[in-house]
Amino acid sequence: MIHVVDIHKTFVVKDKKTRKKKTIDAVKGISFHVKPGEIYGLLGPNGAGKSTTLRMIAGLMEPQSGSITVFDHDAMTASEKVRRCIGFLSTDLGVYGRFTPRELLRIFGEFQGVDPKVAERRGMHMLERLDLTDFADVKMESFSSGQKQKVSIARALLHDPKAVLFDEPTTGLDVLTAKTVLDLLKIMKEEERAVIVSTHVMPMVEQMCDRVGIIFDGKLHGDAPPKEILSQYGVGTLDEVFFKLAADGGVA
Repeated sequence: MIHVVDIHKTFVVKDKKTRKKKTIDAVKGISFHVKPGEIYGLLGPNGAGKSTTLRMIAGLMEPQSGSITVFDHDAMTASEKVRRCIGFLSTDLGVYGRFTPRELLRIFGEFQGVDPKVAERRGMHMLERLDLTDFADVKMESFSSGQKQKVSIARALLHDPKAVLFDEPTTGLDVLTAKTVLDLLKIMKEEERAVIVSTHVMPMVEQMCDRVGIIFDGKLHGDAPPKEILSQYGVGTLDEVFFKLAADGGVA
């Protein structure tokens, strides 16, 4: 289980106009949990705090306060153990053009301590699922953004993680490939993985997610099944929830 309790995160940045330092409260007391076999939709506009929250869960960034546990491992005191049980797909693909998918997956398998033969088998299985088998030994410098996204997904799942964090998983994908990713999410749910998906594709959220949390101005709103969210705000779509939060200044 992923358990997030009252986490806060601030950043000190320079104002572009005055060049003076100022503090930005990126995350303001967010709490939620995700159970095995559950897909949780983490939604919000750009700059709302979604990616920061995911990075803290993945043990890549520490909150100023609050706590995060991932399958009983504390994200701050046992970050290495957390990273071993999490598959994290970020918006920064980190695909190296000089490598082939097979080479990249083998290297990341070594980083994760996966036996080379197991990494090869899992990697090829993932590439087959994502319809990339014919490109397994092609250097990725010529890949489309969608193909690079597929390789990143395969890399995130290579070590067979119990929890999966997907930040905009369908970015750059055509309709058919996006469906492949959605089918993969369904499989992960059946495999009893705890899944968090951050996305702007609202129909996908309403179709796939068991529960939804909406981050607006660093705070979490909702944290309920999509239908309950719509009923709570008295609207017909999740897009309208965003508009209502914006109009109310994030107060709900």
